[in-house]
Amino acid sequence: MGAPVKKDPRGKGRGQLWFYWIVGAGLWIWTGAALLSGTTGVGPLISYFFKEREAAQALVRINGRVQVLESRATSLRSDPFAMERQAREREHRLRPGEILVLPRGESR
Repeated sequence: MGAPVKKDPRGKGRGQLWFYWIVGAGLWIWTGAALLSGTTGVGPLISYFFKEREAAQALVRINGRVQVLESRATSLRSDPFAMERQAREREHRLRPGEILVLPRGESR
C-alpha cells in the first residue's frame, strides 16, 4: 500500500472566496452610493430635520401671534372704549386735553 495522496488546501474554495469578496465590495459600494445620493442619502435626511425644526419654530411664532390677536379681539368685544382707543392710536388722533408723544426721530 502506498502513501495517501495529499490535496493542495490552498486551491480549495478559492473561487468561492473571490465571489464573496466581490459581492461584499459591491454591497459596500452600493451602500456608499446610497448614502451619498442626492435623493435618498444623508443630505436630504439632514435637510429634512432642519426644515422640521424651522417649521416647529414657525408654528410657535404663529400660535403666539394668534393668542395676541385673540386677546385683542376679546378686549374689543368686552371693553366699549377699546375700539375707540385703537382707532385713535392708529390715526394719531387726540381727545381734548391729551398730549401726543411721538418717538424721537434719528438725529443727523
